[in-house]
Amino acid sequence: MKKLLTYSCAALLLPTLVLAEEKPVETRINKVRVGGSLSFNYDRPIFKGINSTTGYSLVPRLSLGPVRDDEKNGKAGNGFVGPLKFMLKPRFGFFKQGYDASDSVMLDGMKDRDSSFNLGLKFQTRTPVGTFVLEGGYDVIGKHDGFEGSLLYTNRIPLGASRLRLYPEVGVYYWSKRVSDYYYGVNLGEVSVGLDRDAYDLNSTTNYFLGYRVEYPLTKKWGLTHSLRSTWYDDAITDSPIVEDDADNDVRATFGLTYDF
Repeated sequence: MKKLLTYSCAALLLPTLVLAEEKPVETRINKVRVGGSLSFNYDRPIFKGINSTTGYSLVPRLSLGPVRDDEKNGKAGNGFVGPLKFMLKPRFGFFKQGYDASDSVMLDGMKDRDSSFNLGLKFQTRTPVGTFVLEGGYDVIGKHDGFEGSLLYTNRIPLGASRLRLYPEVGVYYWSKRVSDYYYGVNLGEVSVGLDRDAYDLNSTTNYFLGYRVEYPLTKKWGLTHSLRSTWYDDAITDSPIVEDDADNDVRATFGLTYDF
């Protein structure tokens, strides 16, 4: 897995190393846009007895920063343009982990693990070798009261005059003890002899991911999105008695329709 991530980073870096330009670093936050996204979601988790889950989600979209000329015209542009090089903004939303215990007989006796709503910060910077995103947040609705963060690297792949925007992504997640233990731990009251499930506690975990994101602007306001991401989990997670014995990674995909006011 570590070799795979290394090769992926090198492949993403190559186009930008050839086209890199050096410009002064400045900031500019002068626009606020709101909208929404309707998505179909597919998830192949690593929990015992759950082969896959599907569903729809309608979530708000908030964008802070300059509106690019290519976005105004509904065309594919170069991402960050002009003097903008880095951005710090609020980060909030649902942390989509967990399971419904009734979805699997192997989870009988376990309590449901629900998604949390996390609030934090997101720092994004464009460099000559691509874009880095560092973000993190705390649960603010009392599901686990933990912290989760991530470091992501992405680099837009040039597709000529196409309106399609393709962004491969590679990165790492950090989950605090409370997050890891809430979603993958087993409490004393959830022990089951018949299901060979002992009590299990976790500390903080580090998980790696690889995937891509696609955007296709239809008009100035409407657009299509698609993403695919696979996460390779920490050994402490894959050793959990509620995780399939041969599972070490999950797969998540979304297909969405977006609208920005």
